[in-house]
Amino acid sequence: MPVFTSEDYDIFQLVSILRQSSLMVSSRYHGIVSTMPAMVASAGVTMDERIRNLMNERGHQHLFLTVDDPALEPKLLNMMETLVAEADSVRDGVARTAVRNLKVMARMGKFLEEAVQRTYPEFPLRSGVFSWEEYLPPLSKNLIQLAERYDSSPAALAAVLILHAQFP
Repeated sequence: MPVFTSEDYDIFQLVSILRQSSLMVSSRYHGIVSTMPAMVASAGVTMDERIRNLMNERGHQHLFLTVDDPALEPKLLNMMETLVAEADSVRDGVARTAVRNLKVMARMGKFLEEAVQRTYPEFPLRSGVFSWEEYLPPLSKNLIQLAERYDSSPAALAAVLILHAQFP
């Protein structure tokens, strides 16, 4: 079994390796989150609320366990079998959550812009109406494709077309 460690690979290489996975079970929140743009079907073993909250947000309450569960081993094996059996629907939930969270991050950018405007009214800000994508750094081709597939609002579709023109 191959072992990939931070001694041998930098964070970008590790994320790339993880995104090639079909399935993942992890106790590391950021490990799970970093695979979401690649729609890796994942489950978690949680030691705090982050993985629990993420699985609940995705609609996958049955795909996390707590690290201190006395029956962790048999439950983990059962959860892994469930993950394999439900991989396609899990990927769908992962993708929907990734796009939803992109929109949340974009809203945070909008709130920041409004806070700067209130605090520093003389600070020059752009004017006009902007789509949610314009409050984020440039999206990768993969994230653009996820937005196309999992955000069907007319405004989102128009924004995706604009992004395609900018990043063919």
